[in-house]
Amino acid sequence: MSDSTDAVDLLVRGTVVDVATGVAAEGAVAVDDGEIVALAERPADRVLEAEYVTPGLIDAHTHVELSMVPFPAYGAAVVPHGVTSVVHDPHEIANVLGPAGVRDFDNDADATPLKPRLTVPSSVPATELQDAGGSVNPAAVADLLDRERTVALGEIMDLRAVLAGEDSVHAKIEAAHDRDLTVDGHVPDVTGEDLQELARYLDTDHESVALDEARAKAETGFRVYLREGSTSRNLADLVDLVDEVDPRRLSLCTDDRNPVDVLERGGINEAVVRAMELGVDPVTAVQMATINTAEAYDLPFGRIEPGAPADLVLLSELESWSVDHVIVDGVVDPVADSPPTDSAVPTDTVSFDPVTPAELAIEHPGPGPVDVRVESAVGSFRTEERIASVQIETADAPDGAEGVLVGETEADILPMAVIERHGGPGTVGRGFVHNLGLDRGAVGTTVAHDAHNLIVAGTTHESMAAVANHLREIGGGIAVFDPEREATTTLPLPKAGLLSDEPLAETARSFEAVAEAATEIGLTVPGGLLEVTYLSLEVIPALRLTNEGLVDVESASYVDVVAE
Repeated sequence: MSDSTDAVDLLVRGTVVDVATGVAAEGAVAVDDGEIVALAERPADRVLEAEYVTPGLIDAHTHVELSMVPFPAYGAAVVPHGVTSVVHDPHEIANVLGPAGVRDFDNDADATPLKPRLTVPSSVPATELQDAGGSVNPAAVADLLDRERTVALGEIMDLRAVLAGEDSVHAKIEAAHDRDLTVDGHVPDVTGEDLQELARYLDTDHESVALDEARAKAETGFRVYLREGSTSRNLADLVDLVDEVDPRRLSLCTDDRNPVDVLERGGINEAVVRAMELGVDPVTAVQMATINTAEAYDLPFGRIEPGAPADLVLLSELESWSVDHVIVDGVVDPVADSPPTDSAVPTDTVSFDPVTPAELAIEHPGPGPVDVRVESAVGSFRTEERIASVQIETADAPDGAEGVLVGETEADILPMAVIERHGGPGTVGRGFVHNLGLDRGAVGTTVAHDAHNLIVAGTTHESMAAVANHLREIGGGIAVFDPEREATTTLPLPKAGLLSDEPLAETARSFEAVAEAATEIGLTVPGGLLEVTYLSLEVIPALRLTNEGLVDVESASYVDVVAE
């Protein structure tokens, strides 16, 4: 038992935001040996004054890989903004490298004062409708669930398998339940009896884009995460839920943060500020990024109370989230002494034969025009099915073919392809996409959820082949080809085809450069380049192109591109 007359390491004074009670009041927090030992005045070796003192923030659900840098660089960027923990699902790495990649990525977290907590990828591959580079079977899930930082089974995306009672997915869920761990869900556009059934097995969901959808999930028993990331910004549409249900059942998450946002604005702190701007009581907003998430995953931090780790944020102003100091395990402003280090994640993961323009095109004997099913990108990762007419071109048809289908640039109907890039079957899915807005050239990326094959779309098959072969040569990344300038702008991502080996600032500059180049050739889709990375995600409605073909998500089956 400590003596109250002994000097503690640190004493912090200010208006303490008690997230357990929902009360903010003047007080003091005594810290010793990395732990909060008292909420009272104590003699101290060091005293810090602040206007406000809150717990360190926790992002309830994110994929750190989408910052495009390893954990050390990510942590160095977000900790100064008061983000002291993230609950992350590394299923991007897992889809490329399997369980070994998850372990490598988790080991990178040893080099940052950030406190990442692992949710084990549960749906790798997401479905059998696309070829990934890695897989995580029930035995691998059970092994990863026993890692020190594991707090949950990661988001279950193959909802059909859950509803059908398939043994593999239920073995993973049972393994998590046997360890008293949370099971994260991924439940877009599910209602009625299916939602009720899923609530038997899943605890959380972060996929709501409309208030009615989020309300139904909350009423069914889900912990609902309000998402405000770089691509999907759903908070404004969902914020009224705070007044309709117990807000202690709600959390804030980002799901993704691009490198520019991470560098300039941090992580979940931006969602906290946005919630307050939308009228959420400041203490409630802080609760949604601290104790609510801590309770969802049985974390010891995310609160200010004796016995908790001393993870604190000292602010000069609460509603603008003006950070003076960040304390992690009692260490004040730890990032300054923790420079980023390299990642153990492997390179050389992009493997396919060079492609020709003809190999990216759909052969058709004619006559034209031909009605085709088109994947229309509408934002927030969602797509709709359209039927459009396209022409047949004979000049560049491969040997033995009478013609190939070509896009209608003026109607914003562009050819698209997904190339298997993991050294597997080498298959190419071919189709059409609407609403990208390109008027010339092509864009391509090996960041392609969730299997992370290579997506390429453009106005011509020649431009598409140029981008695909360039990404093959550099080992992955994002590239934009502008035929008018005869130039290719690139963000190299050599580690797993997902992560940069450059510092965050350089990665952000390259990301901005490819985004600007994409805008110059006409890209206008909501969400920009990151929206392109979701065009092959076959678990979110309605139509998706994978390396094996065009998928109707509702029926979980392939459909012909040509609409008979």
